Amino acid sequence: MARFARGDGVQTPLGKGIVCEVRKNGHMVVEIQGRAVVIEATSAQPLEANRPKRGEKRSPAREPGPDPAGAHRRQAAREVDLHGLTVDEALTRAEQALNDALLADLPELRLIHGRSGGRIKSALHQRLRRIASVRGIRLDPRNPGVTIVAL
Repeated sequence: MARFARGDGVQTPLGKGIVCEVRKNGHMVVEIQGRAVVIEATSAQPLEANRPKRGEKRSPAREPGPDPAGAHRRQAAREVDLHGLTVDEALTRAEQALNDALLADLPELRLIHGRSGGRIKSALHQRLRRIASVRGIRLDPRNPGVTIVAL
């Protein structure tokens, strides 16, 4: 297994990226096309390993294997219900759902906090504004108890 460090170029199932953070649990944060994505370190390869050296010929293309991103795409939820959770639990669940949605390349994620979810809603909006991969936050015009996050 390759060891990665901050700033390393990597090839992931989602494309080429730069390692922003290496975590102890076997995951790392990689910036891919301006988005920060959490992936398993075992699913990434160093970019140098993919490039042929000068004078070397490229190896023949390998047959595509199973698509790990495609498998993840089926598991990503398009909406998450945060009712009945504490603020910390709601923020943790929302961040996990956001990571799953980014890995699945979903265009948006709906977070259901309820109309009177003042503490959860305000903490959630504060946290979402600080995440670089979130492109927009708005309340659902048909239901003010739902925040729509554009990815």
